[in-house]
Amino acid sequence: MRASLRMVTRVRIRNGRAVLLSSRAAKLQGQSKKKRNISISTIIILVLAAIAGIAYYVGTPPSLPSPNASSDSCPSQSVQMIIPQGIGTNSSIHFEPPTLVVVVGVNNTVIWNDQDTTAAHDVISVSVPPNGVQFYIDGMSAGNTYCVTLVAPGTYTYEVFLPYIVEGTIIVKDTS
Repeated sequence: MRASLRMVTRVRIRNGRAVLLSSRAAKLQGQSKKKRNISISTIIILVLAAIAGIAYYVGTPPSLPSPNASSDSCPSQSVQMIIPQGIGTNSSIHFEPPTLVVVVGVNNTVIWNDQDTTAAHDVISVSVPPNGVQFYIDGMSAGNTYCVTLVAPGTYTYEVFLPYIVEGTIIVKDTS
């Protein structure tokens, strides 16, 4: 008789009843539990990886133009947006001015002047008008200036992420 055809019977008590299992059935039952545990673990890992991937994709801005890192390369007809001292730790402090109005071809380059030593700042555009350029200034630090030229008329809103969100608005008007 071949070994593969040999059957050994095992008895298992389940809910007060004796259940007879062949050795092959016992092995398969043990394997199915093991496979189930592995597959559940695998599913959990895949779901977590998918969530992390989606969060990264949603949280990462599209490829945005880099701002100039110093005011030396900014046009002379620029308007300053001040990031005041303490904005990184005090939620009642806002940009100065909170709303800025510029005119295309006249003063449509905005210089962010970071005066806050309490935290590094990331400024990201939240909404831009049609044909407007989104901007993302990564890791601004105290004493530095960053400029962005806005050429599409309309309203731009932007945020700085700290332990809270600081919002600002830039209104770009056409020369006509």
